[in-house]
Amino acid sequence: MVKKKRDKLSKYKNDLARFSRLSYERGLVAARGGNLSIRIPETERVLITPSGISLRDITPEIIIEVDIEGNLLKGKKDLKPSKETPFHTSIYRLRGDVMAIAHLHPPFATALSLKDKPLPILTAPGMVNLAKVPLVQFAFMGTKELCDYVTETVKESMEAKAYLLKGHGIIAVGPDLESAYYIADLVEDCAKVAFLHSVNG
Repeated sequence: MVKKKRDKLSKYKNDLARFSRLSYERGLVAARGGNLSIRIPETERVLITPSGISLRDITPEIIIEVDIEGNLLKGKKDLKPSKETPFHTSIYRLRGDVMAIAHLHPPFATALSLKDKPLPILTAPGMVNLAKVPLVQFAFMGTKELCDYVTETVKESMEAKAYLLKGHGIIAVGPDLESAYYIADLVEDCAKVAFLHSVNG
């Protein structure tokens, strides 16, 4: 039983490292932005990427563990949990269906967030798989204000698979990290199509 738990924990950490790198390589995030997390099933614990490290450089060994309130449980002493840990844990407390979160900064989605409207969904895959992507009001990174805005928007749209953060990026959620990653990728594709349509329409 203990070995199984260790193996699952190792898999979750490997998934975080893998999808962090994929997010960077796909251009869904740049520099040291973005953060990913996984809620450990049947626990009140969360694994999250550390603050101040590019998603390109995430490895399983540096993943940090916090409780559902965001308190540090395990991690290397020179590393801190992502500054966006508060809104990750808030989403987990609100939505029992969410087991993974990808907060990324894709450029087309971020650009469209400045229009102060939910993301336009113009493609069939978007209509089927996203339905809507609500807009979260602007607040600076890592602030209580941002966490409050995210919490408020999630409460208003509990069925959404993604949320658009004004001037900041997106939050994609799912039953596992692979699902959250592909939702983020689809959101950016929809944003790109919406942008091209607005330019050429």
